[in-house]
Amino acid sequence: MSRHPVQLDDLTANNLGVLKRINSVVLPTNYGETWYKDSLNVGQLAKLETPQNHNQPTKIYIMTLAVLAPYRGYGIGTKLLDHIIEQAKEMYVHDVYVHVLATDDDAIQWYEKRGFEKGDLVKEYYKTMQPRGDAYVMSKKI
Repeated sequence: MSRHPVQLDDLTANNLGVLKRINSVVLPTNYGETWYKDSLNVGQLAKLETPQNHNQPTKIYIMTLAVLAPYRGYGIGTKLLDHIIEQAKEMYVHDVYVHVLATDDDAIQWYEKRGFEKGDLVKEYYKTMQPRGDAYVMSKKI
């Protein structure tokens, strides 16, 4: 399989529909219109976790990171993750974490291959799934 160059682009109103489609196909949960509209306004990082007694964020939460099946294996997901980690380092953030569907062995292995560790199991994390899906919290120190 040949490698194709990957270029990241900003989220805009023109490509928001593509993000919606990718998320609806790949992810086990659905996001409402408000979530997508808010995504246009937050910049590259959607959520930083900051303790109440500090000004500096300590963790970055990856809410969505998805690649359509036909495009996997080309380094797209890795490039997205590397970008997140680089942004975190620039902000002196030292932890990145994500929830992964407990039955998605491919995603779990993908994150583990990139240095994430499987942590707590959150029962019924994906509440819009029927039956509700459990998720592992996977984290990486950077």
